[in-house]
Amino acid sequence: MAGQPPDYPCHHPSGYDDRRSRSERERDYYNERDQPPSSSRTAAGGQLNAKKLSSHISNAGSADALLTLFAAHASSLNHIHAANLWNKLGKQRVERRHEEQLERLALLADCSRVISDSLARDPSTWSVGNRVQLHQWQLWLSLERGADGQQHLLPASERQRCCDAMVATIARTSGLQRSVAAVLAAVWGPGFEEEHLEPRTGYSLDLALPSSRVAVEVDGPFHFLLPDGRGVRKSNGPTLLKRRLLAAAGWRVISVPFYEWDGFATANERQTYLQGLLG
Repeated sequence: MAGQPPDYPCHHPSGYDDRRSRSERERDYYNERDQPPSSSRTAAGGQLNAKKLSSHISNAGSADALLTLFAAHASSLNHIHAANLWNKLGKQRVERRHEEQLERLALLADCSRVISDSLARDPSTWSVGNRVQLHQWQLWLSLERGADGQQHLLPASERQRCCDAMVATIARTSGLQRSVAAVLAAVWGPGFEEEHLEPRTGYSLDLALPSSRVAVEVDGPFHFLLPDGRGVRKSNGPTLLKRRLLAAAGWRVISVPFYEWDGFATANERQTYLQGLLG
């Protein structure tokens, strides 16, 4: 059918038998099809323009083809592209090898939705939750996207407004955290700080040794998803994002899950456990 990628091995006159998988043929087909004159591409590095990129997303027919587009054009995706990619991937078969790219796309799609909704309104009307998410997006751009991310940064005054919202959400110290801090004092000595405000990210670190850039995060039940069928608990999205952004800012982040901590009966056992985590 015209306009569809070939779904069969391509036999060339030379006798070459193209045995690429369907996903590989789709990827190459959409990368090579309808190559237009240079005027339909941007001057920077051959990135597709918005209309052409939307067309490629619409025509992609597998998770591999969609994620190949994402990898090749991540720096030029707008919120509509990100949402369309995410929605189409929901209808495809995805595999474990796709997890890292799916995580990046999920973050981009969710942030893009919040960004487009928020930027359509006056900044003074942004909710605290939206400001926090915008701040996390700004961190991701500045810490992980390098020069590509700079063009998407908000004005300095609005970035500060979003950072202030993050700082204002700092939670109170829990009994679990105080318990870990008491044992950590025997391991680290008196040099660590509780509720250390990390200046670059605006995150509050439960327990930190700033001179060594080591943080201990005490993760209670609200940091985890419900146990799966095997009883395994996985960290939730906000917790994973916090660890990721702190790591990008140069911190070594150590998690103390509540269910492991509560499994020790004595202070000596807990001290040995912390020493093992800290290495």
